[in-house]
Amino acid sequence: MSAFTDRLPIKVVLTDDPLRARMLSAHHLEYSEMIYEQGDVLIYSGSYACTPLAVISAGFGSGEVLLSLEKIGNLGVKEVIYIGACVSTTSRYGLRTVVLARGGSDDLQSCAQAAAAQYDITVITETLLPPGSDNAEGGISDIVTGALYETARTENIKALSVLTVSENKVTGEKMEEHEIRSRFYAASRLAFETALLM
Repeated sequence: MSAFTDRLPIKVVLTDDPLRARMLSAHHLEYSEMIYEQGDVLIYSGSYACTPLAVISAGFGSGEVLLSLEKIGNLGVKEVIYIGACVSTTSRYGLRTVVLARGGSDDLQSCAQAAAAQYDITVITETLLPPGSDNAEGGISDIVTGALYETARTENIKALSVLTVSENKVTGEKMEEHEIRSRFYAASRLAFETALLM
């Protein structure tokens, strides 16, 4: 990644799915250009509402996301907003609910809540449960987000996860993979608008 050190903006929207990264770039970025591709890792550079921004797919799994986060942190990236899916352990809300996972940057969390109010995006803030937790009081689980937040603190990067509920452990409902990829417009709009407010 050192080949394009001077081309990465300080703001990044991160996902683990290369197809989702392509969609995000096509729908949201102005003057988008793919500047890196190796396996599932894609990097698009462009702008959103005239603000320089990159869209990165890190590849599937928390380990891949951590590796990418460490690399882009060395390239001067300061803010990362992750768009992904999560599992809910409460019946308080259903599939497709947009969730801000607690534990990331308070600044980004505040910006996301302001953006949600401005664009009338319904969003909840929920506790991120440890891997394997079966908390009866509810929460969300997403192994990538837990790893992201921990590494972001180490790398001194502001991070926030904007997640869509794709499975509910209480009701047994679950979205199909193709639906997870396509049903994330509200979450992605919120992520990009949040980046503008920082």
